[in-house]
Amino acid sequence: MKVKPRRAVIVEDNAQMRELIHMVLGALGITEIVSAANGAEAISALQAGGADIVFMDWQMDVMDGLECTRRIRAGVDGIDPKTVIVLVTGMVGEKNAETAYAAGVDLFLEKPVSVKILHTGVEKVLGRA
Repeated sequence: MKVKPRRAVIVEDNAQMRELIHMVLGALGITEIVSAANGAEAISALQAGGADIVFMDWQMDVMDGLECTRRIRAGVDGIDPKTVIVLVTGMVGEKNAETAYAAGVDLFLEKPVSVKILHTGVEKVLGRA
């Protein structure tokens, strides 16, 4: 059984999507939530305090979600390469899902995504389902 997550990083350039994910994480009892607008900010946030789970968009300026995922998996700058990563993206389809899983994401979710799907997905990757 996995440890209850304490800290999450939301890497999303859309404010409404950030708020939706924030709401789901709050419902799961995760109170320390850091927001980042792109992958570069996410790397800085993870360096500063780590995270139990990262929600990542794919398409963002500066550094996209897959590049950020690859860097996390490589353990750059002391970041835990086992950090749980959920990719929530408008890049739909099986080929995109395969690309995302190959980059190292733990869960691929297509936008638009509901609160229920987010909640179920988080519980699955955190070992609660």
